[in-house]
Amino acid sequence: MQKSFQNLRDPQERERKWFASLLWRSFPEATSEAELADLVAEALNTAQRPVNPRTVRNWLR
Repeated sequence: MQKSFQNLRDPQERERKWFASLLWRSFPEATSEAELADLVAEALNTAQRPVNPRTVRNWLR
């Protein structure tokens, strides 16, 4: 319990959790992490900056 409390006090961990929740709110139609990763990767993918669904899954975790 104490470790998870410490993680929330870590600014980077809070930012990661905020970003993950933002992705979930941006794509409410997603019903799973895999589906969300596919939708986000498709939306963010460009020729100059490819985004892989695996990368998005890492962001969510």
